[in-house]
Amino acid sequence: MHIDRRVCLLALLLLGACGEKGVETHSKQAASAPVVVRSLSPGDVLRAEHGMVRDTLPVTATLAALNFSEMAAEVDGRVREVRVREGEQVKAGQVLAVLDSESLGESVKEQQAQLDNQKARLALARIKLNKQRELFAQGFISKLAIDELESDYRIREGELKAQAAQLARAARSLADTRLRAPISGVLYQRKIHAGDMVARNQKVLAVADLSVLEAVASVPSRLIAQVKPGQSVLLQLEGGSEMVTGEVVRMNPVANAGTRSFNVYIRVANPQGVLKAGQFAKGGIVLAQENTLVSLPLGALRERESRPWVMLVSKGKLVRRNVEIKLLSMAERQAAVAGLQHGEIVLSSALAGLHAGDAVKLTPVP
Repeated sequence: MHIDRRVCLLALLLLGACGEKGVETHSKQAASAPVVVRSLSPGDVLRAEHGMVRDTLPVTATLAALNFSEMAAEVDGRVREVRVREGEQVKAGQVLAVLDSESLGESVKEQQAQLDNQKARLALARIKLNKQRELFAQGFISKLAIDELESDYRIREGELKAQAAQLARAARSLADTRLRAPISGVLYQRKIHAGDMVARNQKVLAVADLSVLEAVASVPSRLIAQVKPGQSVLLQLEGGSEMVTGEVVRMNPVANAGTRSFNVYIRVANPQGVLKAGQFAKGGIVLAQENTLVSLPLGALRERESRPWVMLVSKGKLVRRNVEIKLLSMAERQAAVAGLQHGEIVLSSALAGLHAGDAVKLTPVP
């Protein structure tokens, strides 16, 4: 069949016109398609702020009084009275208990009377010796006689000193019947009551000064090189929420035989007596700290082990921002990072389906 060439050309032109119109219509539809905007709740984002980040070495310890004293009876006797109870504050030198002192008091009087007699005898011997010396000078007595008198006088001097020492011991024993606090603090142990019989060296009372506490923490040998005196220690007491600050004051240079760990001694100031001896605490020795950079939770960081970055919310879109981790705290689950400005909005964690360039909006807090 013969088809006119003009007819074919006309058909091609009509088809081309229809195609262009279809493409133009599709482009207009694509341009008019709505952009999907993802809403972010307040829990999805956080505001970058400067904060303290601490790299810590975890430790556990039990608080104990740095200064304490267990008092023992110095003499045998019966308890006459106990003037304090457990938990009461006492001052150094305060009488806490009194033992029966009647027999010791009589012994002091007896020794005092004997001392007075010795003094009188010595005074008389001195007078006699002086007279005999005058007679010896005049040649009325021999040298042997005067030597005997001087020897007798020196013996009496020695007896007087011995008697004075016995009196001092008796007086000291009498004073020991009054049990006095050796230090200021809290009476934390009382083992006697009025009427009890106590023996010499028997422990009866105990006082602790709670103004300064000390804790002993065990550190593995592979980590002990990181610990140094003067480092701060953050402790949280069992059953409490507040953190207590202490300081490493010394370390035992010899490892424990069984565990090969080292004892580290932590000093904690307690001027108000709020902390109690025997409380269990856990926390960490601060190895390093940073408070001049932005602090972020670890969940906000992506690819933390290689090239860390975060997702920012900027001008209604998500923007990827590379950052540098300056200090990492696994204990606090925080990181101090460089590359962020204070006040910038960051995704607090990775959200499924969100990518850099996506449009987002922040949902206001109700």
